[in-house]
Amino acid sequence: MALKACSAQLACALLLVVESACFSGDSVAQAGNTVPEAIPLVDQKKVSPSELVEQLKQLQDQIKANSRPVSLAEAIKLGLQNNPELASSFSTIQQFEWQLIAAQRSWYPTLQLTNGTPFIGSNWGTFVQDQYALPNQQVKELQAQGLGRKSATKSQQFVVQPGAQVNWNFLDPTRQPNINAAADSLLQQKFLFDVSARNLVLQIQESYYAIQSNQQLINSFQKIYMINQKQLEILEARKSIGMVTVLDLEQTRSQLYGQLSQLVLYTSNYIEQTALLAQQLALPANQLAIPDQPAQMQGRWQVPLQETIRRATQQREEILASLAAAESSKWSSVALLRQYLPVFSLVATGSLIGQNGYQNIPVPNDPGSQYARNRQWNAAIGIGFNWMLFDGGIDAANAQAFKTQAQQQLAQAALTELQVTQQIRSSYGQYQTSQVAVTTARQAYRSAELAQEAARARFEVGVGDITSVVQTIQQLSSAAQQLSQAVLGYNNAVAELYRYSATWPGASQQEVQERLKMMRDSPEPLRPDSLTRLGL
Repeated sequence: MALKACSAQLACALLLVVESACFSGDSVAQAGNTVPEAIPLVDQKKVSPSELVEQLKQLQDQIKANSRPVSLAEAIKLGLQNNPELASSFSTIQQFEWQLIAAQRSWYPTLQLTNGTPFIGSNWGTFVQDQYALPNQQVKELQAQGLGRKSATKSQQFVVQPGAQVNWNFLDPTRQPNINAAADSLLQQKFLFDVSARNLVLQIQESYYAIQSNQQLINSFQKIYMINQKQLEILEARKSIGMVTVLDLEQTRSQLYGQLSQLVLYTSNYIEQTALLAQQLALPANQLAIPDQPAQMQGRWQVPLQETIRRATQQREEILASLAAAESSKWSSVALLRQYLPVFSLVATGSLIGQNGYQNIPVPNDPGSQYARNRQWNAAIGIGFNWMLFDGGIDAANAQAFKTQAQQQLAQAALTELQVTQQIRSSYGQYQTSQVAVTTARQAYRSAELAQEAARARFEVGVGDITSVVQTIQQLSSAAQQLSQAVLGYNNAVAELYRYSATWPGASQQEVQERLKMMRDSPEPLRPDSLTRLGL
């Protein structure tokens, strides 16, 4: 998106300005440290920290002006309705559905129209016979009759030669295994579609929570920045009358620019996450989505660990897809081995030969009255068979290859089951520890707030030093980061437990079914905006 690119450039420029300011002491930047000409967004010689903060705020306001506030449930619904990844997965399902239909249609008889050569047209023929082995006596007798040892006849006919053949393999040992293999392959693709849908839901949740977390950090650090800026103004006033040292002033200034750098980083992350969420929701190019509420603990997981693991190992589509693929490979192996068995069929044929012309007229006699019209009907019905006794062992080798592939897929299912157990244990542990972390981080943040207020009050009355103020503000910054990470960790843990246990959050399962119905009712594929603009 153009907005994302512009925002990223501005964030990079602001970060360069802040870094330059941190190394320049009282001045904001030196003449040698200039922003690259490709991004002439700020003037480092004139800019102040307050102006940089204002630019960051304007950037956030610009993002919000082009965004639509959505709840988490609305975001999931939008993603499931619009994301083209599900359309791609559904197209694969349809592909395998037609392959299954093709395998099932092998039960039907076949009808083939045939013809002679040509089907309709003319035939010409000349037959020449030289009886060179005749005794001389017979040759003389033929010559006496006006004949010779050589003779020639001619034929000319207009012909029509249609035909038809019906064949029905009523006993085909390979047919049902091929149908079973196609059915299991289709089942595998349906499981993989659910995997795509569940992954999309988790990705939307993680992006949504990340945006909330970055917004929380931005708000916290803006508040901390304002505290530090106010403290810096007080110190500058005291330094002018000799009440504080340069060390006291520059400690606070350095901390101020450090907090500004953090604000730039969080703003950049905020922009990146909003762009990612817009991609996952398949929003138009000129629109973004942002959470409609601040960061907070979302939901709970009340299923015990062992029950969660049991559910996951029974329901995870990745495991079921591998098992279905193994079954498909097994049936493909059986079908290849049964190629060595005979195939019995019911066969019926019929043909018509229509002729109009003459045959075997001596050359160069005129056919005269020898023209005739002939019709010949032929029909046959019965049982036939086809039995390939030996092919060099090719089908047997291919059958063994499919059998080995089935074993590999079963091993993959077992490996996935172990991975699922590990995922559940890890997410469950994070869920439990993050509850403690959130409580601890909240108390730490409150204590850090009180500590910095007390340190500033002591400094203002002359019983404290600036180092204590700087340290307590730094502790407040760390506490804000820890609180944001704790809430984010909790929310991600709950989302992962839903994903890894194959449990649909909220109404997402119904929304997936609605998307499936919509794609079946409207098979027109999604078209990229670029193709639409080109009229393709």
